[in-house]
Amino acid sequence: MHTPTHRTLAPAALALFAGSAMGQVSKALPAYEVSDDGQTTAFVVPSSSDNTGWTTRADEVLYPTTPDYQLNLRRQVGGMKIADMNGDGLADLVVGVYKSNSFPPYDDWHDFILYNTGTQLEAAPSWIAADQTHCGDVHIGDINLDTYPDFFSVSGSFNDIRVYFGSATGPSTTAGWFGTPPRSGWATSGLLVDIDNDGDLDIVTTNQGVTPDPYRPMYMWKNQSGTLDNTVSWQSAEQSIQNGLDAADVNGDGWPDVGVAKWVNFESGIYLNTGAGSLEATPYWTTGDDGTDKGVAFSDIDGNGWPDYGLGHDEPGRVYANDAGAFSLVYESDAPFYGQQEVAFHDIDRDGDDDFCEVNFSDGRTHLYLNRDGTLDSPPSWTFDASEVANCVAFGDINGDGWDDLAIGYSGDISVRVFYAVPPECIADFNEDGDVNTLDVLSFLNAWNAGEGSADINGDGSVNTLDVLEFLNLWNAGC
Repeated sequence: MHTPTHRTLAPAALALFAGSAMGQVSKALPAYEVSDDGQTTAFVVPSSSDNTGWTTRADEVLYPTTPDYQLNLRRQVGGMKIADMNGDGLADLVVGVYKSNSFPPYDDWHDFILYNTGTQLEAAPSWIAADQTHCGDVHIGDINLDTYPDFFSVSGSFNDIRVYFGSATGPSTTAGWFGTPPRSGWATSGLLVDIDNDGDLDIVTTNQGVTPDPYRPMYMWKNQSGTLDNTVSWQSAEQSIQNGLDAADVNGDGWPDVGVAKWVNFESGIYLNTGAGSLEATPYWTTGDDGTDKGVAFSDIDGNGWPDYGLGHDEPGRVYANDAGAFSLVYESDAPFYGQQEVAFHDIDRDGDDDFCEVNFSDGRTHLYLNRDGTLDSPPSWTFDASEVANCVAFGDINGDGWDDLAIGYSGDISVRVFYAVPPECIADFNEDGDVNTLDVLSFLNAWNAGEGSADINGDGSVNTLDVLEFLNLWNAGC
């Protein structure tokens, strides 16, 4: 079992340690990283498994164990999304950057976009936001209804949340909308969702303050036919520290509800839609556990038609099954260490059901858990262990092969890594021309008549009529 090399230390303890170290000029202060919400600090200690990956399901996980692209730019990445931002038909990577008290300090925290050059991302960002703010989350959507994707930067650390409006050639580098909360605070995550089912995207944020006033409500800004309100229209009754959002219709009434993750002393849960364009002020359901949760996502994991609730928990990641609006704990992940910054569901292997992803801050590992007919793997199906702390993840087809790639955001000298999906072998495309047609049958029969090993389709060590039957079954099914 891998021993975590990135140790979590409370900010107060870190301050005492730093003060002691500063008083001993003969000892250098060790490098450490602080999370985007300031709640977690980790010493960065080298490990023998740093910058390596492994898989327990090599024949099924579609990502390699080494990255195909990395951004050698020292930044703290708080959020990412993959989307075509400049209308060229290629998927770009939108990156939100945060500021912290990490050591050594970071000298730049501008949000940026890595545009796609054709089959990969550019080596350095060509779109850089004009203003330098703390961003802990990123969302993309057509907010002002002009058909162009807009960039919602969830700015924290007492910066107002903001939107960079899109155009035919990409977003403006200057924000065109700012959301000022009723009380100054720190937005930790956000969500674009049509709460009132009127055809435009509203904004919901999770929030916190700072000691000695650390708690804030959740807030919502309504969209009025493409124009965002300047003041909030809803806030939660509870003031707490929250740090993750997702939306789904959990009770089948046709209205999107909002799931939230909450930090220590507060219970993560779900806020129902009132059905009148707003959310209930108090949660409909909570986990009953007041641990240090971070990150939430919805997906119908078990295929019963109801969205289940995935949660980044202070111990194993969790999934709560939804049965007609009633939730129960059905799954806990099994990894050597936990410290989730973000969780996500995505159909990694394209088998029709969503798989589970965890991004861990303190040990720098990202884990993927495959879904097998409604049951998630445990332990992880795929892992990559970075030398940096890990913060966020995004899925999308960057290299244009029709398969979604995996991008991971970090804090450190390497701030982004991308793993291109490796499509499974298509045996029916026997001549490997990209099409399944009669030419493949002829190619196979030629190999079969010659007794070539490639014609041993069923892998029994013998080329015979059973291979013909197996090939024809595969050919009829296609790829």
